[in-house]
Amino acid sequence: MLIFADFIIYMRGVMPKMYKNLLLVVLSVLTGTPLMYAQVHAIQATATDTSIVQYLERSNTGGLVQITQPAELARRVARMGEGGVQTSVKVPIYRIQLFSSNHSNAKAQAEKLAQEVKKQFPDLTANVSYVSPFWRLRVGEYRTYEEANAMQYLIKNKFPDFERGMLIIRERVNVQVRDYSND
Repeated sequence: MLIFADFIIYMRGVMPKMYKNLLLVVLSVLTGTPLMYAQVHAIQATATDTSIVQYLERSNTGGLVQITQPAELARRVARMGEGGVQTSVKVPIYRIQLFSSNHSNAKAQAEKLAQEVKKQFPDLTANVSYVSPFWRLRVGEYRTYEEANAMQYLIKNKFPDFERGMLIIRERVNVQVRDYSND
């Protein structure tokens, strides 16, 4: 260890610019922590790049990168929409299911309940949908389960008859993405 320290002191006098880098490498080896160097460049993808993978594979980015990936993965990381820009993204939300039935009059029941809920809670969105063989009424769009649970409690107080069938459902919906890069 003493010989190695003498070498570092010698290097400090011979090559002062390299001394800092050498010291960092030695400290990295001695402490067992990984040494990371990064050179930051502004990344500006062109319209021809439909994904970050294509950008990295270009020869003018400063290096040669070859990426092997399945076609499904390439499709998922590609930008979509006009001009190679993704226009929507799927986001998880929570809704409260108030009604689900496959009886012959289920559609009418779901629509009637939706009107009643809208009278009591005008700001609440109500969606009547049919997924074979059930008619369903789901209300609200909440980012967290806790928000949906708080609203479910309020709805249970106003509509105690439907308490037994109420569920909080997690769904994924498309949300439009706005491109702020040109603003």
